[in-house]
Amino acid sequence: MKTIQLYISMILTACFTAGCNDNRLDIDPLNILTLDQVLQSESAISAYMASLYNALPMEDHLFFAGGGGNRLANNTDEAISCFNDERDGIGDGTWTQWWGYNHVRNVNDLMEHLPASSLGETVKQRLLGEAYFIRGYYYFAMVKRYGGVPIVKQVQYYTGDNLDELQVPRNKEEAVYDFIASDLDSAALLLGETNAHGRATKYAALALKSRAMLYAASEAKYGTVQLDGIVGIPASSADRFWEAAYDAAKEIVSSSHYSLYDRIPDDKATNFQRLFLDEDNPEIILARRFAFPDKTHGYDNWVLPFGVRGPDGYSSRMNPTLECVEQFEYIDGTPGKLKIKDESGAPIYYEHPVDLFRDKDPRLLATVIVPFSEWQGAVVDVQAGLYDQGMKYEAGDYSALYNPETHRPDNENGTMRIVGLSGFGGSEKTQTGFYTRKYLDVDLPRSRATFAGSDQQWIDLRYGEVLLNYAEAASELQRVDDARWAVNEIRRRAGIRLLENLEVTTEKVRHERLVELAFENHRWWDYRRWRLSDQLLNNSRYTALKPYYDLDTKAYRFEVGVAGRFPKTFPVRVYKERIEPGEISKNPKLIQNPNY
Repeated sequence: MKTIQLYISMILTACFTAGCNDNRLDIDPLNILTLDQVLQSESAISAYMASLYNALPMEDHLFFAGGGGNRLANNTDEAISCFNDERDGIGDGTWTQWWGYNHVRNVNDLMEHLPASSLGETVKQRLLGEAYFIRGYYYFAMVKRYGGVPIVKQVQYYTGDNLDELQVPRNKEEAVYDFIASDLDSAALLLGETNAHGRATKYAALALKSRAMLYAASEAKYGTVQLDGIVGIPASSADRFWEAAYDAAKEIVSSSHYSLYDRIPDDKATNFQRLFLDEDNPEIILARRFAFPDKTHGYDNWVLPFGVRGPDGYSSRMNPTLECVEQFEYIDGTPGKLKIKDESGAPIYYEHPVDLFRDKDPRLLATVIVPFSEWQGAVVDVQAGLYDQGMKYEAGDYSALYNPETHRPDNENGTMRIVGLSGFGGSEKTQTGFYTRKYLDVDLPRSRATFAGSDQQWIDLRYGEVLLNYAEAASELQRVDDARWAVNEIRRRAGIRLLENLEVTTEKVRHERLVELAFENHRWWDYRRWRLSDQLLNNSRYTALKPYYDLDTKAYRFEVGVAGRFPKTFPVRVYKERIEPGEISKNPKLIQNPNY
Protein backbone atom coordinates (compact mmCIF):
# COMPACT_ATOMS: atom_id res chain seq x y z
CA MET A 1 0.00 0.00 0.00
CA LYS A 2 1.17 3.48 -0.78
CA THR A 3 2.58 5.36 2.23
CA ILE A 4 2.44 9.11 2.68
CA GLN A 5 4.91 11.35 4.42
CA LEU A 6 3.12 13.56 6.94
CA TYR A 7 4.45 16.59 8.70
CA ILE A 8 4.63 14.84 12.02
CA SER A 9 5.27 18.03 13.92
CA MET A 10 1.88 19.25 12.68
CA ILE A 11 0.21 16.11 13.92
CA LEU A 12 1.84 16.37 17.31
CA THR A 13 1.01 20.06 17.57
CA ALA A 14 -2.62 19.39 16.76
CA CYS A 15 -2.64 16.54 19.26
CA PHE A 16 -1.17 18.62 22.06
CA THR A 17 -3.52 21.50 21.25
CA ALA A 18 -6.43 19.12 21.64
CA GLY A 19 -5.08 18.03 25.02
CA CYS A 20 -4.34 14.44 23.99
CA ASN A 21 -1.29 12.32 24.74
CA ASP A 22 1.03 10.18 22.60
CA ASN A 23 -0.72 6.85 23.08
CA ARG A 24 -3.92 8.14 21.49
CA LEU A 25 -2.17 8.07 18.12
CA ASP A 26 -0.95 4.50 18.67
CA ILE A 27 1.06 4.70 15.46
CA ASP A 28 4.53 3.31 14.89
CA PRO A 29 6.73 4.63 13.40
CA LEU A 30 5.70 8.25 13.92
CA ASN A 31 7.39 9.80 10.90
CA ILE A 32 5.84 7.63 8.18
CA LEU A 33 2.10 6.94 8.30
CA THR A 34 -0.12 5.18 5.85
CA LEU A 35 -3.33 7.03 5.19
CA ASP A 36 -5.18 3.96 6.37
CA GLN A 37 -3.43 4.32 9.74
CA VAL A 38 -4.27 8.01 9.89
CA LEU A 39 -7.92 7.24 9.25
CA GLN A 40 -8.16 5.01 12.32
CA SER A 41 -7.51 7.91 14.71
CA GLU A 42 -9.65 11.03 14.99
CA SER A 43 -6.63 12.92 16.33
CA ALA A 44 -4.50 11.93 13.36
CA ILE A 45 -7.23 12.64 10.82
CA SER A 46 -7.80 16.05 12.42
CA ALA A 47 -4.14 16.83 11.91
CA TYR A 48 -4.27 15.55 8.33
CA MET A 49 -7.34 17.68 7.63
CA ALA A 50 -5.53 20.65 9.15
CA SER A 51 -2.76 20.15 6.60
CA LEU A 52 -5.32 20.18 3.77
CA TYR A 53 -6.97 23.33 5.10
CA ASN A 54 -3.62 25.03 5.66
CA ALA A 55 -2.90 24.46 1.98
CA LEU A 56 -6.01 26.38 0.91
CA PRO A 57 -4.51 29.28 -1.06
CA MET A 58 -6.41 32.02 0.74
CA GLU A 59 -5.08 35.45 -0.11
CA ASP A 60 -4.89 36.25 3.59
CA HIS A 61 -2.68 38.36 5.87
CA LEU A 62 0.35 36.27 4.88
CA PHE A 63 -0.22 36.63 1.15
CA PHE A 64 2.10 38.82 -0.90
CA ALA A 65 1.94 39.53 -4.63
CA GLY A 66 5.34 39.53 -6.23
CA GLY A 67 7.28 39.49 -2.97
CA GLY A 68 8.90 42.40 -1.20
CA GLY A 69 5.95 42.98 1.10
CA ASN A 70 3.73 43.92 -1.86
CA ARG A 71 0.06 43.58 -1.00
CA LEU A 72 -2.42 42.56 -3.69
CA ALA A 73 -4.28 45.87 -3.34
CA ASN A 74 -1.12 47.65 -4.52
CA ASN A 75 -1.56 46.01 -7.92
CA THR A 76 -4.87 47.79 -8.51
CA ASP A 77 -6.19 51.34 -8.13
CA GLU A 78 -6.89 50.67 -4.45
CA ALA A 79 -3.44 51.47 -3.09
CA ILE A 80 0.26 51.81 -3.68
CA SER A 81 3.13 50.66 -1.52
CA CYS A 82 5.36 53.18 0.20
CA PHE A 83 8.03 51.62 -2.03
CA ASN A 84 6.10 52.31 -5.23
CA ASP A 85 9.07 54.33 -6.45
CA GLU A 86 10.92 51.03 -6.77
CA ARG A 87 8.13 49.32 -8.72
CA ASP A 88 7.60 50.02 -12.39
CA GLY A 89 5.03 47.28 -12.95
CA ILE A 90 2.29 45.25 -11.33
CA GLY A 91 3.21 41.81 -12.46
CA ASP A 92 4.24 39.74 -15.43
CA GLY A 93 1.90 36.82 -14.94
CA THR A 94 4.04 35.16 -12.27
CA TRP A 95 3.24 37.20 -9.16
CA THR A 96 0.30 35.19 -7.84
CA GLN A 97 1.15 31.66 -8.95
CA TRP A 98 -0.50 28.59 -7.43
CA TRP A 99 -0.17 25.22 -9.18
CA GLY A 100 -1.52 22.92 -6.51
CA TYR A 101 -1.44 19.36 -7.80
CA ASN A 102 0.53 18.03 -4.86
CA HIS A 103 -2.34 19.20 -2.67
CA VAL A 104 -4.94 17.83 -5.08
CA ARG A 105 -3.21 14.45 -4.80
CA ASN A 106 -3.47 14.54 -1.00
CA VAL A 107 -7.19 15.25 -1.02
CA ASN A 108 -7.82 12.62 -3.72
CA ASP A 109 -5.92 10.13 -1.56
CA LEU A 110 -8.18 10.92 1.37
CA MET A 111 -11.30 10.44 -0.72
CA GLU A 112 -10.10 7.05 -1.97
CA HIS A 113 -9.24 5.71 1.48
CA LEU A 114 -12.21 7.03 3.46
CA PRO A 115 -14.61 4.16 2.67
CA ALA A 116 -12.32 1.62 4.36
CA SER A 117 -11.87 3.72 7.48
CA SER A 118 -13.15 2.48 10.83
CA LEU A 119 -14.50 5.95 11.60
CA GLY A 120 -18.24 6.22 12.03
CA GLU A 121 -20.39 6.83 8.99
CA THR A 122 -21.40 10.32 10.15
CA VAL A 123 -17.76 11.31 10.54
CA LYS A 124 -16.83 9.80 7.18
CA GLN A 125 -19.65 11.68 5.47
CA ARG A 126 -18.49 14.96 6.98
CA LEU A 127 -14.88 14.32 6.02
CA LEU A 128 -15.87 13.44 2.47
CA GLY A 129 -17.90 16.63 2.24
CA GLU A 130 -14.91 18.63 3.46
CA ALA A 131 -12.70 16.87 0.94
CA TYR A 132 -15.02 17.88 -1.91
CA PHE A 133 -14.99 21.46 -0.63
CA ILE A 134 -11.21 21.56 -0.37
CA ARG A 135 -10.70 20.07 -3.81
CA GLY A 136 -13.17 22.55 -5.27
CA TYR A 137 -11.27 25.37 -3.57
CA TYR A 138 -7.95 24.12 -4.95
CA TYR A 139 -9.30 23.94 -8.48
CA PHE A 140 -10.95 27.35 -8.26
CA ALA A 141 -7.61 28.84 -7.18
CA MET A 142 -6.04 27.38 -10.32
CA VAL A 143 -8.76 28.07 -12.89
CA LYS A 144 -9.03 31.74 -11.93
CA ARG A 145 -5.28 32.03 -12.55
CA TYR A 146 -4.65 29.85 -15.59
CA GLY A 147 -7.97 29.03 -17.23
CA GLY A 148 -8.40 25.35 -18.05
CA VAL A 149 -6.18 23.00 -16.07
CA PRO A 150 -5.97 19.19 -15.95
CA ILE A 151 -8.83 17.60 -14.02
CA VAL A 152 -7.39 14.77 -11.94
CA LYS A 153 -9.95 12.91 -9.83
CA GLN A 154 -7.90 9.92 -8.68
CA VAL A 155 -4.45 9.44 -7.22
CA GLN A 156 -1.91 8.74 -9.92
CA TYR A 157 0.72 6.05 -9.36
CA TYR A 158 3.91 5.68 -11.37
CA THR A 159 4.63 2.05 -12.23
CA GLY A 160 7.75 2.61 -14.30
CA ASP A 161 6.12 2.28 -17.72
CA ASN A 162 3.03 4.50 -17.54
CA LEU A 163 4.51 7.98 -17.76
CA ASP A 164 2.47 8.90 -20.80
CA GLU A 165 -0.87 8.23 -19.10
CA LEU A 166 0.21 10.30 -16.08
CA GLN A 167 0.84 13.33 -18.30
CA VAL A 168 -2.68 14.74 -18.37
CA PRO A 169 -3.56 17.56 -20.81
CA ARG A 170 -5.45 20.69 -19.82
CA ASN A 171 -9.22 20.49 -19.77
CA LYS A 172 -11.33 23.29 -21.17
CA GLU A 173 -11.95 26.16 -18.78
CA GLU A 174 -15.72 25.61 -18.84
CA ALA A 175 -15.25 21.96 -17.89
CA VAL A 176 -13.09 22.93 -14.93
CA TYR A 177 -15.75 25.32 -13.63
CA ASP A 178 -18.36 22.59 -14.06
CA PHE A 179 -16.11 20.23 -12.10
CA ILE A 180 -15.79 22.80 -9.31
CA ALA A 181 -19.57 23.24 -9.24
CA SER A 182 -20.02 19.47 -8.99
CA ASP A 183 -17.53 19.17 -6.12
CA LEU A 184 -19.14 22.04 -4.22
CA ASP A 185 -22.63 20.60 -4.78
CA SER A 186 -21.41 17.31 -3.34
CA ALA A 187 -19.88 19.14 -0.41
CA ALA A 188 -23.12 21.02 0.29
CA LEU A 189 -25.10 17.77 0.27
CA LEU A 190 -22.73 15.99 2.66
CA LEU A 191 -21.93 18.78 5.11
CA GLY A 192 -24.02 20.09 7.94
CA GLU A 193 -24.87 23.67 8.81
CA THR A 194 -22.12 23.90 11.41
CA ASN A 195 -18.57 22.63 11.84
CA ALA A 196 -15.48 23.42 13.86
CA HIS A 197 -13.98 26.88 13.40
CA GLY A 198 -12.11 27.20 10.14
CA ARG A 199 -13.68 24.10 8.59
CA ALA A 200 -16.21 23.93 5.79
CA THR A 201 -19.96 23.74 6.22
CA LYS A 202 -22.80 23.38 3.77
CA TYR A 203 -22.96 27.15 3.55
CA ALA A 204 -19.23 27.53 2.97
CA ALA A 205 -19.61 25.25 -0.05
CA LEU A 206 -22.52 27.32 -1.34
CA ALA A 207 -20.69 30.60 -0.72
CA LEU A 208 -17.63 29.40 -2.59
CA LYS A 209 -19.86 28.15 -5.39
CA SER A 210 -21.55 31.54 -5.67
CA ARG A 211 -18.12 33.16 -6.01
CA ALA A 212 -16.74 30.63 -8.48
CA MET A 213 -19.81 30.67 -10.70
CA LEU A 214 -19.72 34.47 -10.76
CA TYR A 215 -16.17 34.22 -12.10
CA ALA A 216 -17.22 31.66 -14.71
CA ALA A 217 -20.15 33.78 -15.86
CA SER A 218 -17.94 36.87 -16.15
CA GLU A 219 -15.40 34.88 -18.14
CA ALA A 220 -18.13 33.80 -20.53
CA LYS A 221 -19.63 37.26 -20.96
CA TYR A 222 -16.53 39.44 -20.97
CA GLY A 223 -13.64 37.15 -21.86
CA THR A 224 -12.36 35.69 -25.10
CA VAL A 225 -12.20 32.01 -26.04
CA GLN A 226 -8.66 30.94 -26.97
CA LEU A 227 -6.81 27.68 -27.47
CA ASP A 228 -10.05 25.96 -28.50
CA GLY A 229 -11.66 26.67 -25.13
CA ILE A 230 -8.75 25.77 -22.88
CA VAL A 231 -8.82 29.49 -22.13
CA GLY A 232 -12.18 31.23 -22.05
CA ILE A 233 -15.81 30.13 -21.96
CA PRO A 234 -18.36 30.51 -24.78
CA ALA A 235 -20.70 33.48 -24.30
CA SER A 236 -23.68 31.13 -24.66
CA SER A 237 -22.84 29.66 -21.23
CA ALA A 238 -22.91 32.97 -19.35
CA ASP A 239 -26.55 32.80 -18.20
CA ARG A 240 -26.32 29.29 -16.79
CA PHE A 241 -23.33 30.36 -14.69
CA TRP A 242 -25.11 33.54 -13.54
CA GLU A 243 -28.03 31.29 -12.56
CA ALA A 244 -25.74 28.96 -10.63
CA ALA A 245 -24.17 31.88 -8.75
CA TYR A 246 -27.62 33.34 -8.05
CA ASP A 247 -29.06 30.03 -6.81
CA ALA A 248 -26.14 29.24 -4.50
CA ALA A 249 -26.27 32.69 -2.93
CA LYS A 250 -30.06 32.59 -2.66
CA GLU A 251 -29.94 29.33 -0.73
CA ILE A 252 -27.71 30.95 1.89
CA VAL A 253 -29.91 34.05 2.05
CA SER A 254 -33.09 31.98 2.38
CA SER A 255 -31.63 29.91 5.20
CA SER A 256 -31.36 32.95 7.52
CA HIS A 257 -28.37 31.18 9.03
CA TYR A 258 -26.18 34.28 8.66
CA SER A 259 -26.73 37.99 9.06
CA LEU A 260 -24.75 41.15 8.52
CA TYR A 261 -22.66 42.16 11.52
CA ASP A 262 -24.55 45.04 13.14
CA ARG A 263 -23.78 45.01 16.85
CA ILE A 264 -22.96 48.72 17.13
CA PRO A 265 -25.75 50.24 15.03
CA ASP A 266 -25.35 53.73 16.50
CA ASP A 267 -21.72 53.96 15.37
CA LYS A 268 -21.58 52.68 11.81
CA ALA A 269 -17.85 53.21 11.34
CA THR A 270 -16.87 51.36 14.52
CA ASN A 271 -19.38 48.63 13.68
CA PHE A 272 -17.80 48.02 10.28
CA GLN A 273 -14.32 48.10 11.78
CA ARG A 274 -15.24 45.51 14.42
CA LEU A 275 -16.68 43.19 11.78
CA PHE A 276 -13.14 42.16 10.85
CA LEU A 277 -11.89 41.76 14.41
CA ASP A 278 -14.71 40.04 16.32
CA GLU A 279 -14.46 36.27 16.00
CA ASP A 280 -17.92 35.64 17.46
CA ASN A 281 -19.55 37.00 14.38
CA PRO A 282 -22.86 36.22 12.61
CA GLU A 283 -21.44 37.22 9.23
CA ILE A 284 -18.49 34.82 9.04
CA ILE A 285 -19.02 31.75 6.86
CA LEU A 286 -15.37 30.66 6.73
CA ALA A 287 -12.35 32.29 8.33
CA ARG A 288 -8.72 31.40 8.91
CA ARG A 289 -7.93 31.79 12.57
CA PHE A 290 -4.60 32.82 14.07
CA ALA A 291 -3.52 32.57 17.71
CA PHE A 292 -0.56 34.27 19.31
CA PRO A 293 2.15 33.01 19.72
CA ASP A 294 1.58 29.69 17.89
CA LYS A 295 0.14 30.84 14.57
CA THR A 296 0.64 34.50 13.72
CA HIS A 297 1.20 36.99 10.96
CA GLY A 298 2.61 40.49 10.59
CA TYR A 299 -0.21 42.49 9.03
CA ASP A 300 -0.03 45.33 11.56
CA ASN A 301 3.73 45.50 11.19
CA TRP A 302 3.42 46.02 7.44
CA VAL A 303 0.38 48.31 7.32
CA LEU A 304 0.43 50.66 10.35
CA PRO A 305 1.18 54.35 9.75
CA PHE A 306 4.79 55.36 10.14
CA GLY A 307 4.20 57.45 13.27
CA VAL A 308 2.62 54.58 15.21
CA ARG A 309 4.57 51.68 13.78
CA GLY A 310 5.87 48.76 15.80
CA PRO A 311 9.36 47.98 17.08
CA ASP A 312 10.46 46.08 13.94
CA GLY A 313 10.01 49.18 11.81
CA TYR A 314 8.63 48.90 8.28
CA SER A 315 4.94 50.05 8.06
CA SER A 316 3.04 51.98 5.38
CA ARG A 317 3.04 49.20 2.77
CA MET A 318 -0.54 49.75 1.59
CA ASN A 319 -1.51 53.40 1.04
CA PRO A 320 -5.06 53.89 -0.28
CA THR A 321 -5.27 56.12 -3.33
CA LEU A 322 -7.43 59.22 -3.51
CA GLU A 323 -9.39 57.46 -6.26
CA CYS A 324 -10.24 54.65 -3.84
CA VAL A 325 -11.23 57.08 -1.09
CA GLU A 326 -13.51 59.03 -3.42
CA GLN A 327 -15.33 55.85 -4.42
CA PHE A 328 -17.00 56.01 -1.01
CA GLU A 329 -20.15 58.10 -1.46
CA TYR A 330 -21.64 60.58 0.97
CA ILE A 331 -24.37 59.25 3.22
CA ASP A 332 -27.01 61.00 1.07
CA GLY A 333 -25.85 58.93 -1.91
CA THR A 334 -24.10 61.73 -3.78
CA PRO A 335 -20.73 61.00 -5.41
CA GLY A 336 -17.77 60.86 -3.06
CA LYS A 337 -15.54 63.58 -4.56
CA LEU A 338 -13.95 65.47 -1.67
CA LYS A 339 -14.73 69.14 -1.19
CA ILE A 340 -11.28 70.70 -1.37
CA LYS A 341 -12.12 73.66 -3.61
CA ASP A 342 -15.12 75.96 -3.93
CA GLU A 343 -16.97 76.67 -7.16
CA SER A 344 -14.46 79.35 -8.11
CA GLY A 345 -11.54 76.96 -7.70
CA ALA A 346 -10.28 78.55 -4.48
CA PRO A 347 -9.19 76.23 -1.65
CA ILE A 348 -11.66 75.43 1.12
CA TYR A 349 -10.08 75.74 4.58
CA TYR A 350 -10.75 73.36 7.47
CA GLU A 351 -9.88 74.22 11.04
CA HIS A 352 -10.26 70.55 11.86
CA PRO A 353 -8.93 68.64 8.83
CA VAL A 354 -10.96 65.49 9.54
CA ASP A 355 -14.04 67.61 8.79
CA LEU A 356 -13.18 67.16 5.11
CA PHE A 357 -14.60 63.65 5.48
CA ARG A 358 -17.77 64.64 7.34
CA ASP A 359 -20.89 62.87 6.07
CA LYS A 360 -18.92 60.36 4.02
CA ASP A 361 -20.01 56.72 3.93
CA PRO A 362 -19.04 55.49 7.43
CA ARG A 363 -17.27 52.52 5.88
CA LEU A 364 -14.58 54.92 4.69
CA LEU A 365 -13.42 55.77 8.21
CA ALA A 366 -13.51 52.06 9.09
CA THR A 367 -11.47 51.15 6.01
CA VAL A 368 -9.00 54.03 5.67
CA ILE A 369 -6.99 56.11 8.13
CA VAL A 370 -7.66 59.57 6.75
CA PRO A 371 -5.40 62.56 7.46
CA PHE A 372 -5.34 63.57 11.14
CA SER A 373 -7.67 60.82 12.30
CA GLU A 374 -6.56 58.84 15.33
CA TRP A 375 -5.00 55.47 15.88
CA GLN A 376 -5.00 54.20 19.48
CA GLY A 377 -5.30 57.78 20.73
CA ALA A 378 -2.48 59.18 18.58
CA VAL A 379 -3.20 61.63 15.77
CA VAL A 380 -1.87 60.38 12.44
CA ASP A 381 -0.24 63.58 11.24
CA VAL A 382 0.21 63.43 7.47
CA GLN A 383 0.88 67.13 6.95
CA ALA A 384 2.58 67.64 3.59
CA GLY A 385 3.84 71.14 4.23
CA LEU A 386 3.01 74.74 5.14
CA TYR A 387 1.63 77.84 3.52
CA ASP A 388 2.79 81.21 4.79
CA GLN A 389 2.09 84.54 3.13
CA GLY A 390 0.94 82.70 0.04
CA MET A 391 4.15 80.67 -0.27
CA LYS A 392 4.21 76.86 -0.05
CA TYR A 393 6.94 75.05 1.87
CA GLU A 394 7.60 71.31 1.78
CA ALA A 395 10.33 69.11 3.18
CA GLY A 396 11.50 65.55 2.80
CA ASP A 397 12.25 65.04 6.47
CA TYR A 398 10.22 65.31 9.67
CA SER A 399 13.13 67.08 11.36
CA ALA A 400 12.83 70.11 9.04
CA LEU A 401 11.64 73.20 10.94
CA TYR A 402 10.02 76.48 9.99
CA ASN A 403 10.34 79.86 11.69
CA PRO A 404 7.04 81.78 11.50
CA GLU A 405 8.75 84.93 12.75
CA THR A 406 11.19 85.13 9.86
CA HIS A 407 8.84 83.36 7.44
CA ARG A 408 11.41 80.87 6.25
CA PRO A 409 12.67 77.34 6.91
CA ASP A 410 15.11 77.38 9.81
CA ASN A 411 16.37 74.14 11.37
CA GLU A 412 18.19 76.04 14.13
CA ASN A 413 15.56 78.50 15.35
CA GLY A 414 12.38 77.15 13.80
CA THR A 415 9.44 76.28 16.02
CA MET A 416 7.13 74.41 13.62
CA ARG A 417 7.44 71.11 11.80
CA ILE A 418 7.04 71.50 8.07
CA VAL A 419 5.78 67.95 7.54
CA GLY A 420 3.98 65.54 9.85
CA LEU A 421 5.54 62.50 11.48
CA SER A 422 3.44 60.21 9.26
CA GLY A 423 3.42 62.66 6.38
CA PHE A 424 5.09 62.79 3.02
CA GLY A 425 8.82 62.33 2.60
CA GLY A 426 10.86 59.21 3.18
CA SER A 427 10.55 55.69 1.86
CA GLU A 428 8.50 54.30 4.75
CA LYS A 429 5.69 56.86 4.79
CA THR A 430 2.45 57.29 2.93
CA GLN A 431 2.67 58.12 -0.74
CA THR A 432 -1.01 59.11 -0.91
CA GLY A 433 -1.91 60.88 2.34
CA PHE A 434 -3.85 57.82 3.53
CA TYR A 435 -3.18 54.59 5.40
CA THR A 436 -5.25 51.40 5.56
CA ARG A 437 -7.39 50.79 8.65
CA LYS A 438 -9.37 47.67 7.68
CA TYR A 439 -8.15 44.61 9.57
CA LEU A 440 -5.71 46.58 11.74
CA ASP A 441 -6.10 45.40 15.32
CA VAL A 442 -7.07 48.42 17.38
CA ASP A 443 -6.44 46.45 20.59
CA LEU A 444 -2.96 45.19 19.67
CA PRO A 445 -0.17 46.67 21.85
CA ARG A 446 2.36 48.44 19.70
CA SER A 447 5.08 46.20 21.15
CA ARG A 448 3.44 43.29 19.31
CA ALA A 449 3.16 45.02 15.94
CA THR A 450 6.05 42.89 14.70
CA PHE A 451 6.74 40.40 11.89
CA ALA A 452 4.98 37.67 13.89
CA GLY A 453 2.96 39.49 16.53
CA SER A 454 -0.51 39.78 15.00
CA ASP A 455 -3.27 37.20 15.25
CA GLN A 456 -6.49 38.72 13.93
CA GLN A 457 -8.49 36.38 11.73
CA TRP A 458 -8.80 36.46 7.95
CA ILE A 459 -12.41 36.24 6.80
CA ASP A 460 -12.40 34.29 3.56
CA LEU A 461 -16.15 33.93 3.04
CA ARG A 462 -18.67 36.28 4.60
CA TYR A 463 -22.36 37.00 4.22
CA GLY A 464 -21.71 40.49 2.89
CA GLU A 465 -19.90 39.04 -0.10
CA VAL A 466 -22.70 36.51 -0.64
CA LEU A 467 -25.22 39.37 -0.87
CA LEU A 468 -23.01 41.11 -3.41
CA ASN A 469 -22.61 37.88 -5.42
CA TYR A 470 -26.40 37.54 -5.38
CA ALA A 471 -26.85 41.17 -6.43
CA GLU A 472 -24.39 40.92 -9.31
CA ALA A 473 -25.88 37.72 -10.67
CA ALA A 474 -29.41 39.13 -10.29
CA SER A 475 -28.41 42.33 -12.08
CA GLU A 476 -26.85 40.40 -14.97
CA LEU A 477 -30.05 38.33 -15.18
CA GLN A 478 -32.19 41.51 -15.18
CA ARG A 479 -33.77 40.68 -11.82
CA VAL A 480 -33.64 44.24 -10.59
CA ASP A 481 -35.81 43.78 -7.49
CA ASP A 482 -33.52 41.06 -6.17
CA ALA A 483 -30.38 43.06 -6.93
CA ARG A 484 -31.80 46.18 -5.27
CA TRP A 485 -32.79 44.27 -2.13
CA ALA A 486 -29.34 42.73 -1.72
CA VAL A 487 -27.41 45.95 -2.37
CA ASN A 488 -29.68 47.86 -0.02
CA GLU A 489 -29.05 45.33 2.74
CA ILE A 490 -25.39 46.26 2.46
CA ARG A 491 -26.09 50.00 2.26
CA ARG A 492 -28.55 49.90 5.17
CA ARG A 493 -25.91 48.37 7.42
CA ALA A 494 -23.43 50.98 6.17
CA GLY A 495 -25.79 53.83 7.01
CA ILE A 496 -26.12 55.41 3.55
CA ARG A 497 -29.08 56.19 1.31
CA LEU A 498 -30.86 53.19 -0.17
CA LEU A 499 -31.19 52.79 -3.92
CA GLU A 500 -34.30 52.91 -6.07
CA ASN A 501 -34.89 50.39 -8.83
CA LEU A 502 -33.83 52.72 -11.63
CA GLU A 503 -30.46 53.24 -9.92
CA VAL A 504 -29.66 49.54 -9.74
CA THR A 505 -27.42 48.85 -12.70
CA THR A 506 -24.63 46.31 -13.05
CA GLU A 507 -22.18 49.20 -12.80
CA LYS A 508 -23.76 50.34 -9.52
CA VAL A 509 -23.65 46.82 -8.10
CA ARG A 510 -19.98 46.57 -9.02
CA HIS A 511 -19.32 49.92 -7.37
CA GLU A 512 -20.91 48.70 -4.14
CA ARG A 513 -18.71 45.62 -4.28
CA LEU A 514 -15.55 47.71 -4.67
CA VAL A 515 -16.43 49.80 -1.62
CA GLU A 516 -17.69 47.06 0.68
CA LEU A 517 -14.88 44.62 -0.12
CA ALA A 518 -12.01 47.13 -0.35
CA PHE A 519 -8.69 45.65 0.87
CA GLU A 520 -10.12 42.15 1.12
CA ASN A 521 -8.17 41.04 -1.98
CA HIS A 522 -11.14 40.83 -4.31
CA ARG A 523 -10.49 43.80 -6.57
CA TRP A 524 -7.49 42.32 -8.41
CA TRP A 525 -9.60 39.33 -9.44
CA ASP A 526 -12.82 41.31 -10.03
CA TYR A 527 -11.15 43.68 -12.48
CA ARG A 528 -9.65 40.69 -14.25
CA ARG A 529 -12.93 38.80 -14.60
CA TRP A 530 -14.73 41.96 -15.75
CA ARG A 531 -11.88 42.51 -18.26
CA LEU A 532 -11.28 46.01 -16.97
CA SER A 533 -7.70 45.65 -15.76
CA ASP A 534 -6.02 46.68 -18.99
CA GLN A 535 -8.33 49.69 -19.27
CA LEU A 536 -8.06 50.95 -15.69
CA LEU A 537 -4.40 50.07 -15.35
CA ASN A 538 -3.04 51.34 -18.65
CA ASN A 539 -0.06 53.57 -17.94
CA SER A 540 -2.13 54.86 -15.02
CA ARG A 541 -0.96 57.27 -12.36
CA TYR A 542 -3.00 57.53 -9.19
CA THR A 543 -3.25 60.50 -6.91
CA ALA A 544 -2.59 61.63 -3.37
CA LEU A 545 -4.34 64.05 -1.03
CA LYS A 546 -1.82 66.45 0.46
CA PRO A 547 -2.79 68.51 3.54
CA TYR A 548 -1.07 71.85 4.17
CA TYR A 549 -1.34 74.04 7.24
CA ASP A 550 -1.92 77.68 6.33
CA LEU A 551 -0.41 80.05 8.87
CA ASP A 552 -2.48 82.97 7.66
CA THR A 553 -5.87 81.30 8.10
CA LYS A 554 -4.75 78.95 10.91
CA ALA A 555 -6.53 76.16 9.06
CA TYR A 556 -5.79 73.35 6.63
CA ARG A 557 -6.12 73.29 2.89
CA PHE A 558 -5.80 70.26 0.65
CA GLU A 559 -4.22 69.69 -2.74
CA VAL A 560 -4.16 66.75 -5.11
CA GLY A 561 -0.79 65.39 -6.18
CA VAL A 562 0.58 62.47 -8.15
CA ALA A 563 1.35 59.41 -6.00
CA GLY A 564 4.57 57.55 -6.57
CA ARG A 565 6.99 57.78 -9.46
CA PHE A 566 5.95 55.00 -11.84
CA PRO A 567 2.60 54.36 -13.54
CA LYS A 568 0.75 51.08 -13.29
CA THR A 569 0.22 49.01 -16.42
CA PHE A 570 -1.56 45.69 -16.71
CA PRO A 571 -0.30 43.58 -19.65
CA VAL A 572 -3.24 41.99 -21.47
CA ARG A 573 -1.62 38.56 -21.31
CA VAL A 574 -1.83 38.66 -17.49
CA TYR A 575 -5.57 37.99 -17.64
CA LYS A 576 -4.25 34.43 -17.58
CA GLU A 577 -1.05 33.65 -15.75
CA ARG A 578 1.98 31.84 -17.04
CA ILE A 579 2.25 28.12 -16.37
CA GLU A 580 5.70 27.54 -14.97
CA PRO A 581 8.00 26.18 -17.69
CA GLY A 582 9.17 23.51 -15.28
CA GLU A 583 5.63 22.09 -15.16
CA ILE A 584 5.50 21.96 -18.96
CA SER A 585 8.86 20.22 -19.10
CA LYS A 586 7.48 17.55 -16.76
CA ASN A 587 4.25 17.30 -18.74
CA PRO A 588 4.66 18.22 -22.43
CA LYS A 589 0.90 17.80 -22.92
CA LEU A 590 0.35 21.08 -21.11
CA ILE A 591 -0.19 24.01 -23.44
CA GLN A 592 1.24 27.37 -22.34
CA ASN A 593 -1.16 30.32 -22.08
CA PRO A 594 -1.15 32.86 -24.92
CA ASN A 595 1.69 35.37 -25.28
CA TYR A 596 4.10 33.71 -22.82
